[in-house]
Amino acid sequence: MPQFDVLVRGAQILDGTGAPPRTGDVGIVGDTIKAVGTLPQASATQTLEAPGLAVSPGFIDLHSHSDFTILVNPAAESKVRQGVTLEVNGQCGFTPFPVRAGRQDELDALCPFITEKPAWTWLRTSEYLSRVATARPSISVGQLVGHSALRAWVMGFDNRPATPKEIAGIAAVGAEALDEGALGISVGLAYPLGSFAADDEVEALAEVAARKGKLFTVHLRSEGSKLVESVEAMIGIARRVSSLAPLRLQIDHFKASGKRWWGNLPPAMEVVEAAHQEGIDVGFDVYPYTAGSRHLSGSLPAWVHDGGNEAVMARLQDPDCRQRLRDELEEWKAGSDDPGIFQMDFDGLVITEVATPENQWTVGKSLTQIAQEKDADPLDVSFDLLVAENGHVSIVQFSQSEEVMRTCLKHPLGCVGTDSLVFAPYGPLSRGKPHPRAYGTFPRVIGRYARDEGLMTISEAVRKCTSLPASRLGLTDRGLIREGMKADLVVFDPQSLLDTATYQDPHRYPLGIRYVLVNGVVTIDGSANRHPGVGTVLGA
Repeated sequence: MPQFDVLVRGAQILDGTGAPPRTGDVGIVGDTIKAVGTLPQASATQTLEAPGLAVSPGFIDLHSHSDFTILVNPAAESKVRQGVTLEVNGQCGFTPFPVRAGRQDELDALCPFITEKPAWTWLRTSEYLSRVATARPSISVGQLVGHSALRAWVMGFDNRPATPKEIAGIAAVGAEALDEGALGISVGLAYPLGSFAADDEVEALAEVAARKGKLFTVHLRSEGSKLVESVEAMIGIARRVSSLAPLRLQIDHFKASGKRWWGNLPPAMEVVEAAHQEGIDVGFDVYPYTAGSRHLSGSLPAWVHDGGNEAVMARLQDPDCRQRLRDELEEWKAGSDDPGIFQMDFDGLVITEVATPENQWTVGKSLTQIAQEKDADPLDVSFDLLVAENGHVSIVQFSQSEEVMRTCLKHPLGCVGTDSLVFAPYGPLSRGKPHPRAYGTFPRVIGRYARDEGLMTISEAVRKCTSLPASRLGLTDRGLIREGMKADLVVFDPQSLLDTATYQDPHRYPLGIRYVLVNGVVTIDGSANRHPGVGTVLGA
């Protein structure tokens, strides 16, 4: 009788700790690693011969937005084919749960960068997690609960401070979501509804996460002119909350966005480092690209979003509202550093997806190019496009420097995340030109930045993709190659591993991924996705 179900033989073992690789074997029984070392006499039902290859823990995508698309394509093509075995959704303050019956469309409008969505069959956190489990995804899934959904549940979509009673209600609903299986709470302070909230509301949710021992993630209020102040505000909250219970604070996609603000990254990083030295449990995630991605309506200031999407569309058709936005834009161009006014760099904003067939011609073009083709003002073009698409316009935004990105990527407190969602080169998720990070993030970090450019060792790059995000989540059974850990593994060629997705041709799988094992089952085998559907839903 075979000793193991699966045996990875003769690989360079990158165990996730950051230690140098060592040659050996990994024996798996069921979904668990049972032996690590030199196992010359071992037998197995399935042996993966791996001389010249590397084996690492499966990559953990700590920052993901596949809340809907993992249900549209449970094969999780763009993630699993780059070595992701666990993704954590619900970031930046948005989740499609909990939601009151009849208000799904309003909540849905807060996430207009996802146009392909399944039937909405849930209201509560537990119901959503059960729905994902029923879909049998090819990777495991963890889920945060978003502040925007919690706020909408208690007080709707109005732009106003919450009362003490409402804050208590938001905190209570957040605690309930954690009890039902959410792994943490996310807030998105640059987007509605998070941008409507004062710090006391944010602090109340941070305290809930701390008392429950869960992760608390934040998309900062400003990643530009007020980056340092935004970091200081969150560290202040973490300091106060940590005096009551330990808080794990995670800063989303840490960066300085906008050329005139690139110099704000070093002092902001100093604030994070000082807090860490003080004993505050703070970290951040990074994606290895100089462009970000979001919905175009996310560029609009908070006052435009008051009352929900229907009100936004009405304002964008109001000449007085358009003039106000035009005036604010001119203030920004003149040098204003007020993060609340309207800011838009038309040359750096490229359309990646729209909902209607009529406007597909805009995909892959900047707002400047679109305006030139229409012989129209780019500001009016952007507003008209939002109205025509009912807000469903996705963009990439070229706003970061390579130097700033590298600084964050190599920092020991920074782990890797895609800030993306599941796509596929076929079916409904093949539409548009999404950010290439959806397909290439992890191979790009290890192959391009570690191996080719020496920004860090390959072992350190693997740590940032595996054990570091696992520790941020508080997971003790994933992220390392050790006996007793879950058998989530990636076997890859360390010489050929590389991303191939580009901004103009993003639906391309990376090179060099040989095998991906999820819970002990070979899911990627060469160029084939077997899709055995063995991913689990953490907390469900």
